[in-house]
Amino acid sequence: MEQPGEPADRGIIHNRPFLALWAAQILSQVAANATTFSLIVLVGEITKSNTSSSILILLAILPAVVFGVFAGVVVDRTDRKRVLVVTNALRAGAVLPLLVLGESVTTAYIVNFLVAAITVFFVPAESATIPAIVRKRDLLIANSLFTFTFNGAFLVGFIILAPVVLALSGYQALFIVVASMFGGAALLCLTVPSVAAPTQPGRIGVQVAGAAVAETLGGVGEAFAYLRVHPPVVWSLVYIALTYMLVAIAGALAPGFVREVLGLGEKNVVVLVAPAGLGVVVGLGVLNVIGGRLAPNRAIGTGLLVTAAALLILAAERPLAAVFRGATGPTAGFPFFVALVSLTAFVFGISYAFITVPSMTRLQSDLHDQIRGRIFGVLNMLVSVFSFAPLLLVGPVADAYGVAPVFVGGAVACLVAWIGGRASRGHVRVEAASGM
Repeated sequence: MEQPGEPADRGIIHNRPFLALWAAQILSQVAANATTFSLIVLVGEITKSNTSSSILILLAILPAVVFGVFAGVVVDRTDRKRVLVVTNALRAGAVLPLLVLGESVTTAYIVNFLVAAITVFFVPAESATIPAIVRKRDLLIANSLFTFTFNGAFLVGFIILAPVVLALSGYQALFIVVASMFGGAALLCLTVPSVAAPTQPGRIGVQVAGAAVAETLGGVGEAFAYLRVHPPVVWSLVYIALTYMLVAIAGALAPGFVREVLGLGEKNVVVLVAPAGLGVVVGLGVLNVIGGRLAPNRAIGTGLLVTAAALLILAAERPLAAVFRGATGPTAGFPFFVALVSLTAFVFGISYAFITVPSMTRLQSDLHDQIRGRIFGVLNMLVSVFSFAPLLLVGPVADAYGVAPVFVGGAVACLVAWIGGRASRGHVRVEAASGM
């Protein structure tokens, strides 16, 4: 008889707990991306500044820098189902300032910070729940589906829901829809079986929070002690953190890029995010088809090199735009140039999938349940730290010198990661999807 909290002995499609968690992710991710699109556009329209957009993204990252590892300790001490339900319900309430205080830069900053602070606790809970309700042999497929959803929701939230609702009904209607979707995700998480905390379970509240504060430093030390003797896990964390850093930078610079390089309005960021999201979907499809025949280390290495090349091409887009306009006139060659930019973003999306999915699968396969929440808390912190420092600079640098130096810096970081992690990638073997 199947025990509560054990992975179901059936395929992914017939695994009801997984389907409930997956559906909750779809709703919450679409809602989160629709919120992000609206806030990026709102701040861009009001300020016309890369620096203001960078501040918006920084406020989304700051909570993870402060609370990242603490959140991992809480997850390891609490029923993860309860964390999933509470965090989705709180995110539904976090958008209320947009309805009460109105549309302003200050309101956008407040909501971005609140949603990000709650999400810090949601991310490790979700990541640590997947291996508890899915067989180990199905982890690659499960992670591919979750990453597919992550990026498919990006497409739906950024390209369909937010632009359409904003065009038809405005910001207020969109925020009501977003709050409802977060609420629906909380209800779905109620149907997920309880996943008992591996250490001293307790209720979310002052007692657990106080104990988590007391144990956070010890948890950090334990996590980093584990990482010191597991270099492949360290490099998996680095790869994931690097890709999320690049996404954060792209989100901060996208409005300025379409405004300054393409000469379009901020709402036209879809010419970048749509092909990038589609590229991720295609990359995930390729991984699902050939995942058993393509070594994860090869996929990660290829993804890093292709990402570096795509960033260098994007860095050259501004002078290319001048060349196109000089050779063909102000508008004659413009559609071809936009297509080139979109194609580059598409390739970037494919390479993102090739880095992230194998790295996350390696983490979930190699980590023990007792340490998993803390390691994912460290991952959340690394993602935030990797993103925080560059975002302090990219806005002012882009305002002063354009986006090219920022993209070149990102390409260099990918090459450094490719060189630095070669030895680790060469010695890692991850179980095939068949479970052999």
